[in-house]
Amino acid sequence: MQTHISTTPFGRRPMTLGMISSQVAAKAIPADLTVHKWHVFQNIKEARGALGATDRAL
Repeated sequence: MQTHISTTPFGRRPMTLGMISSQVAAKAIPADLTVHKWHVFQNIKEARGALGATDRAL
């Protein structure tokens, strides 16, 4: 018997099988393969001239 209904963190929208499978796939990635978003942002900031990105685009 089901005692509760899982919902998304942003309201009372029910969880879909796709949402659950994407969470399982994300948790299965080894820790050494993850990328820290602020390191990527710093690299993009340093290469923004070559990429043609402006300060406002970042």
